[in-house]
Amino acid sequence: MKFLALMAQSLLWLTVAASPTLAGLILGFILSMQAGDLYSLTVPLCGFVGFMIGGLWAERIRKTIGLSSFLGRLMGMRELRDSDKNR
Repeated sequence: MKFLALMAQSLLWLTVAASPTLAGLILGFILSMQAGDLYSLTVPLCGFVGFMIGGLWAERIRKTIGLSSFLGRLMGMRELRDSDKNR
């Protein structure tokens, strides 16, 4: 059972960290297209910076309010919001 809980928490963590990663990849692609050199290290470097920012953000959320609570609030799931008030 602990393995399944760890997998669920890992997927939630990656969900939170994926948003800044995608933003970094898009920014890197736009910058490399502006420079005219698509095969440079701009795209992976911006993606890595986005992943680092996303990882720090996901850890902060995990330690403060919890990943499932955060994503529940983000999606507007009333059941998860009510369970936070009961704690």
